[in-house]
Amino acid sequence: MKSMFNLIPRAIAGCLVMGIALGGHAQSADSLNSLYQQISKEVSAEAAHNTEREQRFRAAASEQKAMLADVKAKLAVEEKKRDDMKQVFDANETALAELSTQLSKRTGNLGELFGVFRQMAGDTQQLLFDSLITVEYPERKALIESLASTKEVPTIPQMQQLWTLMLQEISQSAVVSRFDTSIVKPSGEAYTAPVTRVGTFNIVSGDKYLNYVSDSQQLVELARQPSGSVRSTAAGMSKASGGSVDFALDPSRGALLGLLVQSPSFMERVHQGQEVGYAIILLGFIGMLIVAERMIKLSRISALMKKQLKNMGRASDDNPLGRMMLAYYENKHLKDLDVLGKKLDEVIFKDLAELRKGLSTIKVMAAIAPLMGLLGTVTGMIGTFQAITLFGTGDPKLMAGGISQALVTTVQGLVVAIPLLLSSNMLGSRAQQLGKVIGEQASGMIAEKAVDIAQSKA
Repeated sequence: MKSMFNLIPRAIAGCLVMGIALGGHAQSADSLNSLYQQISKEVSAEAAHNTEREQRFRAAASEQKAMLADVKAKLAVEEKKRDDMKQVFDANETALAELSTQLSKRTGNLGELFGVFRQMAGDTQQLLFDSLITVEYPERKALIESLASTKEVPTIPQMQQLWTLMLQEISQSAVVSRFDTSIVKPSGEAYTAPVTRVGTFNIVSGDKYLNYVSDSQQLVELARQPSGSVRSTAAGMSKASGGSVDFALDPSRGALLGLLVQSPSFMERVHQGQEVGYAIILLGFIGMLIVAERMIKLSRISALMKKQLKNMGRASDDNPLGRMMLAYYENKHLKDLDVLGKKLDEVIFKDLAELRKGLSTIKVMAAIAPLMGLLGTVTGMIGTFQAITLFGTGDPKLMAGGISQALVTTVQGLVVAIPLLLSSNMLGSRAQQLGKVIGEQASGMIAEKAVDIAQSKA
């Protein structure tokens, strides 16, 4: 750098020489001399500045060397600490292994006991969570959770607590208790009411069966209650203060009750028959009305005829037997028995037609009912085959409607036909018996008349 600076004055000097040679004027020489002096000052200042920078750089280099030495010293100290800590760690590992071996030897069967305790606590926890007894004693849920989540060898008090919970579950399963608790309706509304717990099997409130949801710890009314006879037993259990009462118990703890409430009710079965089923029921209703009317009518005629039999000396026109007697007395003067018999037959046939009135209609209805049931069966099977054609056999629920209609209408037809047929037979026998009585009395009167005619001729 110094050599470069040394060249600058020489160049300036050459320029000055050229300026003198070219211009030859004194004023130009002064200007160049001033320029030279100024440049020389600046070069001197720049050299001083560079020297100062070199000094600062050398001083900084010395400081960095000192800092590096300090860092190396600290690193050596830390490495020594690391070595010391590694030795301590290795010693602790060896001691820990020795202590673990010693613990295993001293523990012995306690390890197996701990495993059995945790398993029993876990099984008991699930049992208590799903048990109806927890509704009455909710505090035991937190206790069994703490016992099941323990990570240490159980103490004797903890084992006693687990034993006590198991004994409580066993003893309370045979107890019928009543207490107040919160109940949730199917709509989501909650209310407080007394409930009756029957062991671990069922819990009821009034005539309603309740379901215990263990996840939310809530008692919920069944959205669909069982039939009235089953609910009446629940009402009796809720009102009982002692002694023995009849109760529809579900030993499966809800499974059978769930199936029971899913089974269709009587009216739902009726609706499954659809239009054909409604027609069968209407037919049966009309038929039973006719049966009832005929039964009342024949019972009344039978009573009047029995009364007439007890009073044969006085004929009454309010019954067939009395009308036959009146016809006999009116035509008693006739000497021809055939004419007299035909007079009586006229009255008898008229009354017998009245006695048999409606019986043929009942027989026809009894014959039509199973045919209508067969019609419903065919209609239901057609619907079933249509569902199979459209959707296949993958989902049996799609075929259930047609099959239900087929079976229900068959049952409805038989249920209507059987009583109508029995009633028709019974009413026919009753009318035949009454006609037999009238015929016997008419034959007796004609025979008496024949004896009188024979005696008068003799």
